[in-house]
Amino acid sequence: MNAAFSKLRELWHPQALRGGRSVIQTRNCHWLSLSCACAIVGLGYTFIASAGRFTNWPTYELRIDQLAEAFRAGHLHLLEEPSPALLAAEHPFDPANRSLWYWDASLYNGHYYWYWGPVPALLLAAVKTLFRIATPLGDQYTTFALALLQFLAGALLLDRLARRLYDRIPSGLVALSVVAFGFANPAPFMLARQCIYEAAIIGGHAFVLLGISLAFEAVWWSGVPRRSLAFAVGAGVAWALALGCRVSLAPAIPPLAVVTALAMSWQNARRWRGAFKGLLALGTPLTLGAGGLLIYNKARFEQWFEFGQHYQLTWVDFHMSKAFVAANAYSYALRPARLACKFPFVSSSIGMSPEQVFPSWFRLRPKYFVYEQVVGVFVSTPWAWLVIPALVLLGYRLWRAMRPRAPLDAVSVCTIWALLVLLFASLFTLALPLYAPSATMRYLGDAVGALILLASLGGFATYVALRRVAVLRRLATTLLAAGAVASAAVGFALGFDGYYGHFSQHNPGLLQELESRYSVCGKT
Repeated sequence: MNAAFSKLRELWHPQALRGGRSVIQTRNCHWLSLSCACAIVGLGYTFIASAGRFTNWPTYELRIDQLAEAFRAGHLHLLEEPSPALLAAEHPFDPANRSLWYWDASLYNGHYYWYWGPVPALLLAAVKTLFRIATPLGDQYTTFALALLQFLAGALLLDRLARRLYDRIPSGLVALSVVAFGFANPAPFMLARQCIYEAAIIGGHAFVLLGISLAFEAVWWSGVPRRSLAFAVGAGVAWALALGCRVSLAPAIPPLAVVTALAMSWQNARRWRGAFKGLLALGTPLTLGAGGLLIYNKARFEQWFEFGQHYQLTWVDFHMSKAFVAANAYSYALRPARLACKFPFVSSSIGMSPEQVFPSWFRLRPKYFVYEQVVGVFVSTPWAWLVIPALVLLGYRLWRAMRPRAPLDAVSVCTIWALLVLLFASLFTLALPLYAPSATMRYLGDAVGALILLASLGGFATYVALRRVAVLRRLATTLLAAGAVASAAVGFALGFDGYYGHFSQHNPGLLQELESRYSVCGKT
C-alpha cells in the first residue's frame, strides 16, 4: 500500500520523493502518466462513437465516402445524379421541390456537389486506394480518425509546452490537463453524430493544432535555421489542409503565420530578413493550398470564390450579419445546460424558446433563430476559466518584453508566442460562425481545442506561482484537479445525447441500465 501511494505521489510531483529525482530518472513516470491519460481519452472516444458497443459502429451518413468515390472515379461531382424531375423543375431551389432534393447538396449544372472542403474525402480516397477497400465506409470512420488526430496533436503540444516553458510541472497535472482537453465539450458531443458536418470542423481544427505544434518547433529551433524552416514548411502544409477541411478558418491562419514568422526571427541579427524567410516557408504551402481550393471552385462552379453555398438545397436562410454576433457570443460562452437527477445528469436541449436560452434583458435581432443544442464553454468546461490567468501571464510577459534593457531568452519568446497563437486560434477560428443567424454545438469545435490549451497554460502558470507556499500549492492542486475532472465529466456526459439522441437510438438497453443504476431520483 505504501509503495502504491508513493507511486501516485511521484506521478503528481516527481520531485517529492527521495530528495528530488532528476528529469531523466522521472521520465518513465512522466510518459506513463501521459500514456494513461491518452488511453483514457481514446477509450472514451471509442465508447461514445460506438454508442457503448465498441464494435459495429452506428452509421449516420456516407457523404464523405460519396465524394471520395467521385474523386476515385475522376469526377468533382457526386456519382449520384439529381432526379430528372428536379432538373426539369422551373425553380429547383424552391422548397416546394424539397421531396426531390438531396438535402444540403449543392445543385449546379445538372450535378450534385458538396460545399464542405475536399480534404477529408481526399484522405479517405487515398486510404481506400492504398488498402484496396471497395466497400462504402461510413462517415464515422473518417470523423473518428480526425478526432484522434486533433486530440494527439493537442496532447503532444500540451506536453511539450509544459516541459519546455515551465519549471517542473507535475506529471499528474499535465495528464489531467490532457484529459480535460480530450473530453472538453463539444468533442464527445460531436462524436455522438459522426457526419460530414462534424468531420469538416474536427478535421479543420485538428490540422490547425497540428500546424501550431509544428510551428512551436519552428520557433523553438529558431537558432538552427534549416531545422526551423523545415518545421515551418510543415506547419504551412498543416494549415493549408485545415483550410481544405473548413474554409471558414481562413481569418485565423494569417495571424498564426505572422506571429510565428516574427517569433522565428528573434535570434536573427537581421530580424526582418529572418521574418521574411519564416513567412515564406509558412506561406508557400498555404498559398499553394489556397490556390488549389480556388481552382477546385472554378472547376465546379465556374467561379473562383464560390464554394457551393449559393446553390445549396436547403430552406434555412443562412444570412450572415454582425447583428447576430452578441447572441452567438453569449450562446457559445454562457448558454446554460439542462440539469437533471437522471443519468447522465447534464444535457443540452433542442427546440428551446429564446426565453429559455437568453436572459430576460437580452434582445434578439430579427431573423435570428434558436433551435439546435448549445451549452456555453464556460458552463460546460470549468477548465476554460483558466484563460484568465493565461491572459494575465500574456500581459505580464509582453510588459516585460517591452521594457528597455530586458533581453528575451528562448523560453520567454516561446511563451509569448504560444499564448498569442493559442489566443488567436481561439478567437479567429470562431469569427465567421459568430455572424451566423443561429448557434449550434458543433461550431464550438472550431475554437474550443485551442481555448483549452490556452487555459492549460494558465493553469500551469497558476501552479508555478503558488507552489512555494505549501497551503497555496495544495489549494491550487485541488482546484485544478477538480476543474479538470469536472470538465471531462460534463463533456463526456453530453456525448450520450448528441444531436439525435445517440445512445437512446443506437443502444437504448445500455442507456436504460445506466439510468437505472446511477440516477439519483428513481429508476426509469
